Amino acid sequence: MTRKYFPGANTGRGFVSHFSGIVPPWEKPHYTYILKGGPGVGKNTLMKKVSCLARANGYAVEEFRCAGDPGSLDAVRVLEKNIILLDGTAPHVIDPVMPGIEAEILDLGHFLHREVFSRRRSELQLLFDENKAHYREAYACLGAAAVLHKTAVDAAASVTDIDLIRRFLREHFALSAPGGTRRLFLSSPTADGILDLHDTLEAENTVLLPGILGTVFLAEAAKIAHGTKHTVFSDYLLPELPQYLYYPDTDTLLCCTPDIHGVLDEFLLAPLPDFVFFAESEVQRLCTRATEALRLCKRTHDAIESIYRPYVDFDRVNQSSAELLENLPL
Repeated sequence: MTRKYFPGANTGRGFVSHFSGIVPPWEKPHYTYILKGGPGVGKNTLMKKVSCLARANGYAVEEFRCAGDPGSLDAVRVLEKNIILLDGTAPHVIDPVMPGIEAEILDLGHFLHREVFSRRRSELQLLFDENKAHYREAYACLGAAAVLHKTAVDAAASVTDIDLIRRFLREHFALSAPGGTRRLFLSSPTADGILDLHDTLEAENTVLLPGILGTVFLAEAAKIAHGTKHTVFSDYLLPELPQYLYYPDTDTLLCCTPDIHGVLDEFLLAPLPDFVFFAESEVQRLCTRATEALRLCKRTHDAIESIYRPYVDFDRVNQSSAELLENLPL
């Protein structure tokens, strides 16, 4: 199975990008093809072609899904070839620091028939404004959920035996070799609901840490793992906290599960405050409302793409894509 991640997520802090985590800090530098151009010009199609070709030729691939439209790719990484293709457009604008040495731009937007396309400017402006309004609503709900979730986590931590948690973690989980922290997301609110991709890791060892105490556990585990080779998969409400933690050397994944009633009571110094249960219930309600707004975002984005697509010179797009595919060492 191809491992899948979110390089950016819709969070309680707005859109948060972890695109710098596409290449783990312990790996060799990769050459990056940064795809530019407006909606519907073929960026996602090209990345899917590269992923399919690489997998057909036996190469390991990581796919990075778009949080706005999880059916689309934001990036694809071919591990053995140290190659990345990624979407370098908003909200994750990326440009090469050293063009031609570490990266290059492929601008598919050159193939838009601008003289015809520009006549629909007013119609497009209304759709872009509508899209932004729906995102504001989604982030308002996620922001409110983040405040409640943070308060609940702090309340749980205040009645938890942190020293006992640290001893447990050190005794039961071997750290990886030195190598640094990779940061990505495994889950995000999307137009299709809250999507979680952790099953695509197929980790040999998966440890479930239920409920709010799981969040406390993972926060301590991340502190202990500092400086070693590991991946922090950020919590989509509080991206400063981990939702998953992966130790690559032992192929172990620590998972924070949403079940509020866990089996970690032995680490409590006192019962969880009632507010924790109230807050987490409200968090779920707010997240559901956020995904409804994100569905409207996707609907307006599709409408925008439908306007762009007829004015794209796909013969030239396909020719440019074919030239790239031919030159890639796959």
